[in-house]
Amino acid sequence: VCRGICNMGSAGSYAVNAAVYALIANSCMAALFAVTYGVVALSYSRQRAAVWFMASYLLGFATPICELLVRFSDHVILFHVLGYATFLGGMLLMSVGIQAFAGQRPEWRLALMAWVAGMVLRIAILNGTRSTMPYELLFQLPFAIGSALVVFSVRRIGQTGPIRAMLAGIFALICLHFLAKPFLALELGSGATAKAYAGSLYAVASQVSSGVLLVAAGLCLMLLVIQKALEETILDAETDPLTELTNRRGLYRIGPRLLHEAETQGHGLYAVVLDLDHFKRINDNHGHAKGDLVLVAFARVLHTLTTKDILTVRMGGEEFALLVPDPTGPAEGSDHRASRLGRAIQVALEPFVERGLPPLTVSGGIARYQSGETLEGLIARADQLAYRAKRAGRDRILQDRDDSAAERAMDYWAERAQYATG
Repeated sequence: VCRGICNMGSAGSYAVNAAVYALIANSCMAALFAVTYGVVALSYSRQRAAVWFMASYLLGFATPICELLVRFSDHVILFHVLGYATFLGGMLLMSVGIQAFAGQRPEWRLALMAWVAGMVLRIAILNGTRSTMPYELLFQLPFAIGSALVVFSVRRIGQTGPIRAMLAGIFALICLHFLAKPFLALELGSGATAKAYAGSLYAVASQVSSGVLLVAAGLCLMLLVIQKALEETILDAETDPLTELTNRRGLYRIGPRLLHEAETQGHGLYAVVLDLDHFKRINDNHGHAKGDLVLVAFARVLHTLTTKDILTVRMGGEEFALLVPDPTGPAEGSDHRASRLGRAIQVALEPFVERGLPPLTVSGGIARYQSGETLEGLIARADQLAYRAKRAGRDRILQDRDDSAAERAMDYWAERAQYATG
């Protein structure tokens, strides 16, 4: 390439034509994206799918290099076919990478079949007449199909929002762009030969438009990758490493949103605070390793019995909390969702001994959200009820139901009886 450029300079011109500039610029941008995606893949262990994006842009880096070698070398057919193969391969690898990014099994066979079919078609028209509609349409068709596959892959990404929609829109535009190129080639002329292509006006328009669209797609995809990486970083920071439940930090980030939804939508919301009974005794008698097994087993009970809309939290030590939305509203009576969940948790602890774990019971409190209440106030009320449950003899879950006055009287006499017996 350098020798060719120097030869152009010796002919009296030190400026490379616009098409060659565009090819060089596209190659540099593709290399930059490849490096960036490689850094992301190495920096975030859960973003290994970025390796596929790196590979896609590495192939994209090779494509304009091949086009330059077509112009400045004697191996025209070799580099022309190689450039076509790398560009089509890069597009299809993008589709495979997005499927992996979405957590789905990549459709390798479909991508490979599309690549082989595209290459067979390219070789079949290798000696066709350039700047004619059949030739130009068959030339661009595999690229249009490849970008359409990317659009369908993007739609399978679990993340929603404007970035995903923008990425799908950009690749849809890229697909239409490839279908429009044959008309542009007829209008401007794509060069009588592959070597003449890089000096044509069509090459300038083609390389600039493709470069702009693929840079936009790369930036949009990078935003999506970074967004997911940040979400996973936040999730890691808000997850208890032992039980894999949300920790206190997560509670105070997500909890206010649940309170706001309860306030604006008018549905019920309950805070449930649970404390494992005599957990210190378990650690003293069986060791801290066994105590950790009990915590993990209890967390699995909560995982099993709760649904995605319930926020399940390890507050610290042997204390747990749940925020339980109840769309049935305030008129459902005392047997509400949180109450049923509390009973289910107590029942699920009964087989612990059969599984080789120390016997376990739980004391808890259930408080219903009151309009205008803060998260701290709601949790504090549930915690006070859990404390009263422990003082009343443990192995029970108390609630602040409408008949709470009678319940408080019963708890009062239960506490008096406990103190009387020492």
